[in-house]
Amino acid sequence: MPNASTTAAAPRVTPKVRPKIEFQRLGKRFHRKSEPVTVMEGLDLTIYEGEFVCVVGPSGCGKSTLLNMSAGLMHPSAGNVLYDGAPVAEPNTKVGYITQKDNLMPWRTVTANIALPLQIRGMDKKGMGNRVGEMIELVGLTGFEKAYPGELSGGMRKRVTLARTLAYKPEVIFADEPFGALDAQLRGVMQQELLRIWAASKNTVVFITHDISEAVALGDRVVVLSARPSRVKVEVPIDLPRPRDLSKLRFDPRFGELNEYLWSVLSEDLNEGDEV
Repeated sequence: MPNASTTAAAPRVTPKVRPKIEFQRLGKRFHRKSEPVTVMEGLDLTIYEGEFVCVVGPSGCGKSTLLNMSAGLMHPSAGNVLYDGAPVAEPNTKVGYITQKDNLMPWRTVTANIALPLQIRGMDKKGMGNRVGEMIELVGLTGFEKAYPGELSGGMRKRVTLARTLAYKPEVIFADEPFGALDAQLRGVMQQELLRIWAASKNTVVFITHDISEAVALGDRVVVLSARPSRVKVEVPIDLPRPRDLSKLRFDPRFGELNEYLWSVLSEDLNEGDEV
């Protein structure tokens, strides 16, 4: 088994790409029942262009808060959040956000749900039709264009959500436990689909999860946050080759080693509070 000295300190090869998102001495405080709660303090982290970064940490350490600040939906109490080197001062329209709930409009068809962000951006009808068609094919929904969300399985609704997010070509995808509500078999299918779509789109992905195995299976790098006030506890490069066949990856000894080490790090800070 790898230990802290071998895995956490493993040399990280600096990507030959520019930083996409930078968190500099980041701090965030909330007030709960008039009492201040410091969620994070002095957090430093850089996400590079084209990376698939998975973030794990105990409940209450501010994983979702980190995404909200990156998207410009919330401001830090201290430090800076930079996107392409500039402070994030307002909602960032260059990013896409996928949550655990699909938030599809039940009265709109698959096609109409995917087209929604393009309509908001004022895309012409022909361009919209072409783009929606590309997305439907990309996520494997051909034949379900006229179906409504209530007629789809949970996995198919997730595919619609992915297609809707990718339709307007966001530079970065924020995913906040998008597969957490799915059963294990369906979750595995959607994880493999996400890897396929990511390989085709070349987006930067920041993926929040409570599942260490999911983080190792998907990520180029796994970032473990400490209990609050959170900081980056370790950053572990995932040295498993791509493309990854997830049905076979779990039998790779290195997959097991990485899981065991990350669990040992995370378990030190478990049961420290509720999610913020």
